[in-house]
Amino acid sequence: MGTLTRFNSCCLAALILLIALPGLGCERSGPELPSDEFPPDPDLPEAVVDLPSPPPESAFEIREFNDDGSLRVEGLIGNRDQYLEEDVEVRGFISRFEGDDCEPGGDEPCPKPHFFIRDHPDDDLEMMVVGYENELIASANLAEDEEFLFGGLYEQTAGGFVSSEMGLLELASVDDEPIVDEN
Repeated sequence: MGTLTRFNSCCLAALILLIALPGLGCERSGPELPSDEFPPDPDLPEAVVDLPSPPPESAFEIREFNDDGSLRVEGLIGNRDQYLEEDVEVRGFISRFEGDDCEPGGDEPCPKPHFFIRDHPDDDLEMMVVGYENELIASANLAEDEEFLFGGLYEQTAGGFVSSEMGLLELASVDDEPIVDEN
């Protein structure tokens, strides 16, 4: 019976500690400052909150198509799963060319030519266009900040490039003129 009493005593002590400890942690540290002691200063002007109005709901919508029925870059990327591995037509402005100014035979291998398109020259969202030779730039009169209609296969990998997030366009036509593959 002595063991049972000692066990009961330990349990009772533990129970008392469990009840008392949370109360100890709730004590405030520092002085209490009643709000009555610090009334608002009547000489101060009223607080003015001048927030901009919230943007319209349309600002959060992804516009998929242009007025002519062609896809927008934003619409193609925003609906990537719907169009992946499909032939598409996307209208966009060329933002920059890369790999078009490399001289073969140098220390570094030349990257394959490619360019990026956007819905508008000032936009940040862009996608890569691949699958053409440098001669196309001159023959199709392609130029930066100019708008064209690009047709091709929307893919994640093409022509030695990978773009898992935005996808890329393997070029087949520019302004409805087919790209002739000379290989």
